[in-house]
Amino acid sequence: MEQYTTPVALLWWLTGLEVSGEAPGALLSAGEPSQAELLAVIQGSLEGKIETVAVEVNLLRADLRKALDKEKVAEGSIAELQSEVGTLRSQVAQATSTVGRLEVLLYVKVVTVRALNAFECGMK
Repeated sequence: MEQYTTPVALLWWLTGLEVSGEAPGALLSAGEPSQAELLAVIQGSLEGKIETVAVEVNLLRADLRKALDKEKVAEGSIAELQSEVGTLRSQVAQATSTVGRLEVLLYVKVVTVRALNAFECGMK
């Protein structure tokens, strides 16, 4: 930090007016500034900084809202996928049950065909 020899120079540095390139002479009357003038300059500088921070906060809020919306969409997608997985599991269970019944029917048919073949052979 640079060395500031007067309170006014330090004040200019603290308010950021020195950085923005605004000359003290353009903002204050000639000579030593009055307390009211210094307060007005400080207030103006702080109001500008507050507006800047408010804009940045609003941008951050918007980014946060977007992120939350994306998270909600992702949660919705996850819920949909979980529902679809449940449906598929149910369908697989039904298909397995159906295949089991078909296997039993096929076995009964094979046994019946063999019995009929044996009966026909015995009749001849």
